[in-house]
Amino acid sequence: ILVSLCVTGSAKAAEDSEKPNVVVMMVDNLGWGELGVYGGGELRGAATPRLDELASQGMLLQNFNVEPQCTPTRSAFMTGRRPIRSGTTRVVWGMLYGLTNWEVTMAELFSGAGYSTGMFGKWHIGDTPGRFPTDQGFDEWYGVANTTDESEYSSQFQFDPDASRNPFIQKAKRGETPDNVKPYNVASRREIDTELTVHAIDFMQRQVNKSQPFFAFIPYTQPHLPTLPHPDFEGKTGNGHYADVLAEIDHQAGRILDAIDDLEIRDNTIVIWLSDNGPEYFYPWHGTAGPWRGAYFTAWEGSLRAPFLIRWPDHVPAGSVSNEIIHVVDLLPTLGRVAGFKMPQDRIVDGVDQLDFFLGKQ
Repeated sequence: ILVSLCVTGSAKAAEDSEKPNVVVMMVDNLGWGELGVYGGGELRGAATPRLDELASQGMLLQNFNVEPQCTPTRSAFMTGRRPIRSGTTRVVWGMLYGLTNWEVTMAELFSGAGYSTGMFGKWHIGDTPGRFPTDQGFDEWYGVANTTDESEYSSQFQFDPDASRNPFIQKAKRGETPDNVKPYNVASRREIDTELTVHAIDFMQRQVNKSQPFFAFIPYTQPHLPTLPHPDFEGKTGNGHYADVLAEIDHQAGRILDAIDDLEIRDNTIVIWLSDNGPEYFYPWHGTAGPWRGAYFTAWEGSLRAPFLIRWPDHVPAGSVSNEIIHVVDLLPTLGRVAGFKMPQDRIVDGVDQLDFFLGKQ
């Protein structure tokens, strides 16, 4: 939600207007057909009133495209580059992976433009020193380095509680080695998204108190398998765990939106809500891509089309819907133009600046 924004160039925009805050909420493997505004909602067992309302306040994309797995999508989002350029084309286990230090991330660019940067959630593009979020431009991080599959490890056959690579929820400040907060197991898996919301709201409050523009990236863990709701949402819908989680996803988004209103920064905060992949495939955690065929890990439309909502009052036309193609790599140059950071000139950036499209100017 950017105020008095000049759209003739990134440097000019930064000079002539108050820098907008940017809040990006990313959910993990929520299919195109889950939300009410995408034909799901109550038909999927749980209404999604807060996200449906967010869609009415801004733009809904029907043809927003991502990559077929978590790691490549998150790499593309962070760098504006096709994952093949970064060596991040697939999810891997038990080996070195992720973004190298020479990649330039969105967080680094926001930081260079004078923003505070906080990440609260799942990273999945590096789990070794030099490749954690706080090595890649974030001032602070609370969350998990890899995937929610790991939360099931401790309840599986022959689990070794003393193994060095057991999964933990971690936290760190910029440049620090992350601290292990607690094991990432099935119990903490149920609670983590609520914790992420609390940490994100605290981060936003601190930046507003300092009159500091901020980039808050909140990559939630739901509804990635095991799709188990927070205890407060257990049985809430009466339609099973997946519907309970869908209600929880809507609730968490609503809490972030309410915090933005409580801080009186709605008119100067861009809010983006999206999914990183198509739906879960494995029973009983399977989701739906609505009319599209396939699930994540495929090259079909159900994998590559994902829900996407953006709000920016008085700039992005309220209630607008588009079937034009946008790709996740486009978000970096688009946000760069409004935040005042320039694209790296020493490498190919595949993303296209789509600001004029979002503003209804083309």
